[in-house]
Amino acid sequence: MPVMQKLLSCLAVLLFALSLTGSVYAEEMKGKITKVGGEGREITVKSKDGKEVSVSISGSRTILDGIKSRADFKEGQSVTVEYEGGAAKKVKVTK
Repeated sequence: MPVMQKLLSCLAVLLFALSLTGSVYAEEMKGKITKVGGEGREITVKSKDGKEVSVSISGSRTILDGIKSRADFKEGQSVTVEYEGGAAKKVKVTK
């Protein structure tokens, strides 16, 4: 019985670790939108420390918080962007 408990514990830890791997590689940045391209399909965000990143916004894979659609992005808006490899996973617009 103890061997089975150890095996189940190891399996649970492994599954938990695998569930975290998707979020390990994502980055987050807070800043202001400096450029909106392609009717909101791409935005450029600049942080307070001067770092700038351009990310693509997917109509189906990007979660939008604080706006209804990509077309609502405007230069000067404050945002928090979670992105991976140039693709935004989530964009939160703060008013």
